[in-house]
Amino acid sequence: MSQLPEGRYDLLTLGETLLRLSPPSQQRLEQARHLEIGVGGSELNVGCLLARLGRRVAWVSRLPAGPLGRIIDGEARRHGVDTRWVRWIDNARLGLMFYEPGPEPRTSRVIYDRKHSAASELAFEDAPWDTLVQASAWLHLSGITPALGPSCRALVLQLAALAATAGKLVSYDLNYRATLTTPAEARAVLEGAAAHLHLLVLAERDAQNALGFTEAGEGLATAIAARYSVPLIALTRPPDAEPGTLLLARGEFHYAPRYAVEVIDRIGAGDSLVAGLIHGLLDGDANMAIRLGGFCAAIGLATPGDINYLGPEDIARFHADRIGGLER
Repeated sequence: MSQLPEGRYDLLTLGETLLRLSPPSQQRLEQARHLEIGVGGSELNVGCLLARLGRRVAWVSRLPAGPLGRIIDGEARRHGVDTRWVRWIDNARLGLMFYEPGPEPRTSRVIYDRKHSAASELAFEDAPWDTLVQASAWLHLSGITPALGPSCRALVLQLAALAATAGKLVSYDLNYRATLTTPAEARAVLEGAAAHLHLLVLAERDAQNALGFTEAGEGLATAIAARYSVPLIALTRPPDAEPGTLLLARGEFHYAPRYAVEVIDRIGAGDSLVAGLIHGLLDGDANMAIRLGGFCAAIGLATPGDINYLGPEDIARFHADRIGGLER
């Protein structure tokens, strides 16, 4: 194939996207007789929001040939994501995610049905990775992908090294999922990728429970940076933690603003944070990155579905510090 021009994409990302099935009207799964269809996958969630923010984004995956795969492809393209590098697989399956919202005192929960999906066998031979990496400014990876299977694990580690060698910026969201992997496995992949990373994103609870850290807050971010030698560490923290979500950028702390949020949907908020971070960091502004990331996460929590429908009017309100209220 012909060489893509350098700088064709601001972001290159890859991974599995699932069909999301949810009961309507806050019902429990077992009482529902109808399910609402949505789309969600960590890397594509990030890519869709960055495309909505005006970035040029490519997403690579394997999708089943047929209507289910076309649902995913169509959703990605409607937000502006380039899906031309997706590989279409005959007689394959699409992974499913059943999401039951949990208004308090209930607990929200996700049930996966994704084993042996088309995307679980994503491998280096599925796309012209050398060309794509050269054509992209930033590569974003997630810890979910290596948990899907051996070929996915090998691909993530190979791409992190390939991108770093090519002088590209690489981010990695730990995205620890106890239903998909073990702490030891998650640690091993991170240790294999860490030397190639520019940005590591993780939740405080996962740093403690999966990676074995005992610190919290700024001390935890400092300890993570020291262990893995990653220049930028973004740490998400509980809503009542002080300070809140933060970014450690080469020894300097930057903090996300706090917003009063009516939580509508918890899924995808972390991906919104990552998209805001990358958008700001592509412009070289660490403080703006964490501020915008916090804002995008808040909008995501207040919006149904995995994908954040943030628009230009929201960004204008963010810059004007006019959050909430009524416009008419």
